[in-house]
Amino acid sequence: MKLIITLVLCVFVLSAELVEFTAAGVLLCDGTRLDVGSYAAPLAVDWNGDGKKDLICGQFDDGMIRFYPNVGTNSVPVFDEFLYLMDGSEFLTLPYG
Repeated sequence: MKLIITLVLCVFVLSAELVEFTAAGVLLCDGTRLDVGSYAAPLAVDWNGDGKKDLICGQFDDGMIRFYPNVGTNSVPVFDEFLYLMDGSEFLTLPYG
């Protein structure tokens, strides 16, 4: 199952549109500064199929993958929570360190 989810992630990465960040700013999650630690690897993609760009973000610590659903719009994204991606009862992880 992990292989299938990894392949799905690869398809999303390869088919994702390029996103250009043109304005400096701070992303907020539930009103506080979004922080996943050092060496974050973010990807803006419509992960849940609702037409809005969500945020998928790998993190250096533990190699876990965070999913921030966008509850705002594409032009004004709002992230009010995150979930760790899971495969059944296990967290999905990527090599880290």
